[in-house]
Amino acid sequence: MANMNFDFNKIQRSFFKTTLKDGRELVVKMPMKKTFEKITAAQEMDLEEMSVADAMDTLGAICAEVLSNNLNKEKITMKYMTDNYDTEEMGEFIKGFMNFVKGVKADPN
Repeated sequence: MANMNFDFNKIQRSFFKTTLKDGRELVVKMPMKKTFEKITAAQEMDLEEMSVADAMDTLGAICAEVLSNNLNKEKITMKYMTDNYDTEEMGEFIKGFMNFVKGVKADPN
């Protein structure tokens, strides 16, 4: 009888290296289901129909959650995001991050 073993700790991981405006470098991990669902829902929203404040808060919260899921366990707040980044910058970050996630999903090797 053959013995088999699987170790989740030995899976080769993919990371999204991100440099913030203040020069900090974060190595962001793949999102968990809850975060992925929030990103997907935000991409389907029409931000132009939202107030500027609501759009900023929505994008800032999502970016903060994604960026806080990093190897250094550094917490990024929604306030930091909305104080330092505009909607275009945050939208581009989300788009780039989702392209990364989709690319890893399409080519898991």
